[in-house]
Amino acid sequence: MKKKVTDKPIEEHIEDVAPEEVEVDVQKEVEEYKNLYLRALADYKNLEHRVNQDRRRMRIDAKKQIIMQLLPLLDNIDQAEVFTKDPGLQLISSSFHKAVEEMGVSAIELVGSEFNPEVAEAVQVVPGKKDNLVVDVLQKAYMLDGQVIRHARVTVSRKDGS
Repeated sequence: MKKKVTDKPIEEHIEDVAPEEVEVDVQKEVEEYKNLYLRALADYKNLEHRVNQDRRRMRIDAKKQIIMQLLPLLDNIDQAEVFTKDPGLQLISSSFHKAVEEMGVSAIELVGSEFNPEVAEAVQVVPGKKDNLVVDVLQKAYMLDGQVIRHARVTVSRKDGS
């Protein structure tokens, strides 16, 4: 039990308190400060973890925004290669493709595969031998680090007589 503080000098207070009471009070106070320290440390570690996650997300978002700006240019280069067999254009195309691949971007090949709405958007349907088969890609789909960042626009077959 704590003694009530009075106007006595400190020396007199020390004499009024038993040594056992002082030791118990000090131990309780030490335990309280230890608990406060551990809580503060845990809060700091949680904050540090959240900040690191936010930084990682911001880097991924920035990378994605830059790549999304580059994809139309990549489409144009690919389209130009269809019409022109210029060695300079082929060099630029291969360099550009290599650069975006090094950033973690990959094209998704869909021709001949079954239509998947998570990767592609069907913009045209043509008669065919099988249902839901991708027969042509009008705009390529791309993935960034395993996540689809742009859906393909494709032509899908529908079985004759359907």
